[in-house]
Amino acid sequence: MNNTEKNLKKSGKIIFIIIGALFGVALLVYGSYADSGGEDDKTVSAEESFSELDAEIYAKELEERIAGLCENVRGADNVHVCVTLAGGYTAVYAQNSQSSSSGYKNEFVLSGSGSNEKALLVGYSVPQVSGVGIVCVGGGKPEVRQEIIALVSAALGISSNKIYVSEG
Repeated sequence: MNNTEKNLKKSGKIIFIIIGALFGVALLVYGSYADSGGEDDKTVSAEESFSELDAEIYAKELEERIAGLCENVRGADNVHVCVTLAGGYTAVYAQNSQSSSSGYKNEFVLSGSGSNEKALLVGYSVPQVSGVGIVCVGGGKPEVRQEIIALVSAALGISSNKIYVSEG
C-alpha cells in the first residue's frame, strides 16, 4: 500500500467519526425536544425569557410615545424625553391561594413531573417607571409645564412628583 491509499483510509475513518458525532448530537437535541411532547409549554425558566424581554426597548418605546403626546400640547415643541425604569420585567407565576382559620396559604402551580417539574409561568409584568424627564421648547412656561406634567402623569399612572419638565 502506498501513502496515498493510507491517507485516503485515514480520511475516510475521520469523516465517518465526524458523521457519527454529528448524528449523536442531533439525537441529543431531538431527545430534549421530544421530552416536552411537542406541547407549546409556558414553563420557560425566567432566565431564558428575560434575555428576550429588554427593558431598554420598553423605555425607548415609552419615550417615543410620551414625546408624541407632548408634541400635541399647545406651546410645546421639539420635545425630548428620558424615562427611568425601576428594575426590569418580573415573572408572574400561577398560584393557588387557600384561606383557613390559621391564615392564607399560597402555593405555586407546578407543571411537569419529577425532575421536570417547574412553576407555571403566567406572564410578565412590565418595569415600573421611576421618573420622567422632559425637555422642550415652551417647557419653561408654567401653563405648558403644568399641562405636560398632568398629561404624562395620567398616561403612565405615576405621581406628578416623578415628572420634571424643563425649557429646551
